[in-house]
Amino acid sequence: MRRADATARLRAVEASRSPWELVGSLDDPSPEVARAAIGRLVELEGPRAADPLRARLLDADLSLVAEFANALMRIGAGGVVEAATAALGDERYSRRLAAIRALGVLGDQRAAAQVRIALEDNVAGVRTAALEALAQLGDGCAVGADCAQLLTDAVPHVRIAAVRSVARLVTHPGELLAPAAADEDRLVRLEVAQHVARLPEHTAKAVLADPDIRVREAAARAAGTRELGALSVLLTDDPAPDVRRASAHALGGMRDQRVADVLVRGLEDPDAMVRAAVLRALERLLTSEGAGRRLCAELACEGPERRRAALYALARLEARERGPELSRLADDPDPDVRLALIHSAEALYEEPEPLMRYLAADSDRVVRESAEMWLLRATPSEM
Repeated sequence: MRRADATARLRAVEASRSPWELVGSLDDPSPEVARAAIGRLVELEGPRAADPLRARLLDADLSLVAEFANALMRIGAGGVVEAATAALGDERYSRRLAAIRALGVLGDQRAAAQVRIALEDNVAGVRTAALEALAQLGDGCAVGADCAQLLTDAVPHVRIAAVRSVARLVTHPGELLAPAAADEDRLVRLEVAQHVARLPEHTAKAVLADPDIRVREAAARAAGTRELGALSVLLTDDPAPDVRRASAHALGGMRDQRVADVLVRGLEDPDAMVRAAVLRALERLLTSEGAGRRLCAELACEGPERRRAALYALARLEARERGPELSRLADDPDPDVRLALIHSAEALYEEPEPLMRYLAADSDRVVRESAEMWLLRATPSEM
């Protein structure tokens, strides 16, 4: 099996019925082959597979530690938690790291106290693993407070793991996480942004105004009703389309009567994807029928830009039931609105031809010629 390529070895493992061969394949250089060998060995041997699996738990490729731990847990092997806990004091950092990963998978809360000690390990990877394991093992704010001490760790990826652990362990983590909102590393701030709705209000506003586009985008997606005002500003004023689109998405998930008033402002966005996100958000908030009614109400706005944007949005909804009441826009004082009616007619009318004949006599040359061109393109059956 070792002489074949990895694909052939994988197929051989999957077909094997030899425990001896499968035990040898646990040490295969390909993680995929070794992973398959773990599963096949447990399938064939059950509890009898405990010894070879336990022997490799702390020395396997780190990407396989969780697989070994899960397999040992499935067959009810004894002494695994104890062996992993003892390895937390091993001089080799790789074994300490493997032990912490295994304990996180095994989920025995009795090991939490020992894992907490690893938060002071001199290897950043071990501290990170301890934070991740405690997020699974920990059972309250006391453990979360210990994890919060690493929010000021010298290594950014440790601080990121600390944010995740505190957010998971602490019921109201806002005050603990607030200092990390000003972290010099954008990836740390990006992680904090995922929890913007749980931060103190002034901190949440700062995160939503972060100089980094991706931080603002993540914060907008995670924002709640409390951040409605900030989202309103982002939707209309943020220079990044991704942030405006994220704001529309968040607004669409709220249940607040003020949200529709905020969303309709985004209908005039210069970015087509943002406008589409605004329309989807209105549909989520009001249903398609309700969105159609609200868009029709916008046709009475004084600003021609809003009327034109609402008309195009109705066309994207294919709101043909609104066609009769839209016909009055053929006499709209703004020629761009009348032009938009021509562009949208086929999505809004079963028979646009009468409307086009009316607009072919329009006082504006561009509107008139656009209607005439539509009539020229129409087939005899459509005429």
